[in-house]
Amino acid sequence: AIAPVMLGTLTLPWTFVALGLAVPLTTAIAWSRLRRIDAQAWVPSHELELLRAIDIFAPLRGPALEILARQLEEVDVPAGHTFIREGDPGDRFYAIVDGQVLVATGGTEIARLGAGEYVGEIALLKDVPRQATVTAVTPTRLLALDREPFLEAVTGSRRAAEVAHS
Repeated sequence: AIAPVMLGTLTLPWTFVALGLAVPLTTAIAWSRLRRIDAQAWVPSHELELLRAIDIFAPLRGPALEILARQLEEVDVPAGHTFIREGDPGDRFYAIVDGQVLVATGGTEIARLGAGEYVGEIALLKDVPRQATVTAVTPTRLLALDREPFLEAVTGSRRAAEVAHS
C-alpha cells in the first residue's frame, strides 16, 4: 500500500531497501511484546493427548480439540464419592485421567472404568436423564466438559457424531 508513495519520493533501489527493512524493524520494535504474548500462551498438551485417545473426539481436527482442551475442568473425586446419579439431568461429560470408577444401574454393577475411559455422554447426546450412577472406587482425577461445548464438538463433526451414537 505504501510502495507507490515511496516510489514517488524515493528511487527504485531505495524503495526496495526501505520496504525490505520495514518487516525486521517492526519485529524488533515489537519483540518484547511478542515474547510476552508467547510466554503467556498455554498449550494444553496433556488434555489434548487425552482427548485424542477418546474415540468420540478422535475424528476432530487439532483446532477443535484445542478449543475443547481449554474448556476442560479438572475434578478430583475422593474414593467412595458418587459424582453421577442415575435419574439426574446430564450436565457434563467426564474423562477419567487417574483412578477407577464403578458404573451401576439400578444398584447393579455394569462396569469398572479407568484411565482413558469416559462417562456421562449418553445423557448429553440423547437429552435424557443419567442412565447410571458412577462412583469413584479409588481417588479419581477427572476432566469435565460442560454440556454445550461437548455437544457442539460432537455434533459439529459428522464422524464424531457417528462414533458417539454407536
